[in-house]
Amino acid sequence: MSYDDASSSMTIKTDDVGPWSYLNHDVLLLVMMKLGVVDFVAFSGVCKLWRPVALGNWKRFMVSKPPMLMNISDSINKDWQCCLEDHERRKFKTTLTHSAGMCYLGLSCGYLVLIREETKDFWLVNLITRHELHFPPAPWVCSSEPVGSFILVFSPSISKLVFVMLVKKQIWFSIADEGTWNRVSTFDLKFYKDLHAFNGKIYTLHSHNNHLCELTLNPEPKVTLLKTKHFVLDKVLFFPQLGLGNCGENLYMMDCSIYDDVINVYKLDFGEMEWVPFQDTGEEHGFFVGYVFDHVAAVKPELWADPWSHYPRYDVGNGGGNGRYFPYSGGWYFPHECLNANLLDESS
Repeated sequence: MSYDDASSSMTIKTDDVGPWSYLNHDVLLLVMMKLGVVDFVAFSGVCKLWRPVALGNWKRFMVSKPPMLMNISDSINKDWQCCLEDHERRKFKTTLTHSAGMCYLGLSCGYLVLIREETKDFWLVNLITRHELHFPPAPWVCSSEPVGSFILVFSPSISKLVFVMLVKKQIWFSIADEGTWNRVSTFDLKFYKDLHAFNGKIYTLHSHNNHLCELTLNPEPKVTLLKTKHFVLDKVLFFPQLGLGNCGENLYMMDCSIYDDVINVYKLDFGEMEWVPFQDTGEEHGFFVGYVFDHVAAVKPELWADPWSHYPRYDVGNGGGNGRYFPYSGGWYFPHECLNANLLDESS
């Protein structure tokens, strides 16, 4: 590289330039924030000086990245193939070794959840960190009863991850490395739908009357009914799909029918314990909905309006023009969740 003007001439030799590993911290950070998710993971392993910069800004980086399209192969006899595609159409493909003979159930905290057909044990693998978790064979699973919902949470009181499942009209949980399943005392469970962590608590939805219920694991596992005011859906639903999602300090409920592509959204007013139609909230959000509501996420408009214009999106049915939802049958992968276990608040 050379620099010339009327008064002087100077040549900079490449030997005079320091190695990349000694780039100014601020410059390094600017470069890092421009990377894609996969390139960022590779960046963190380049050298000892770059790694702490990446790890120290991991959460900041992942939060800045929008959801990624996720496609997973449906072969039972071969190892599963997974492909992630970001909003710039960069793709990351990986093979989940030793996954042959398993069924894919869904996603929680960046972990793919699979169950082995023969032994009914569970294998969870984080696509970004490659961390793995194993849970014992389920005491309830049979071929005629699919899993209803599940969630991965972190319990501060025992400093371990806990895998919670809603299935076969029962709620079960298993603590990492303990090799057992525990059943939660419940009531009227046949109407329960979805499990969702929000502000340190686990919630489930009573789909018969849309009351919210709180699930606690410590000190005594139980489900407590949190009655909401009388609530009527905007329309009659046939075989409704109901799901919970959140954005910031707000908790949302979404509904749709298998015969209707329109999704309605309601926000819970915790003060009044009332579900408020989205059009009455005065907010703008985008809602990312996976296959049959297996995973739902809400994001603010400044994070989603422009970069994802090539993703199909539709108006929220009762959004008053402010809400958009992004359905994708293959599922969405949320980078900001890959190192963000649902931390339970067990202080009370």
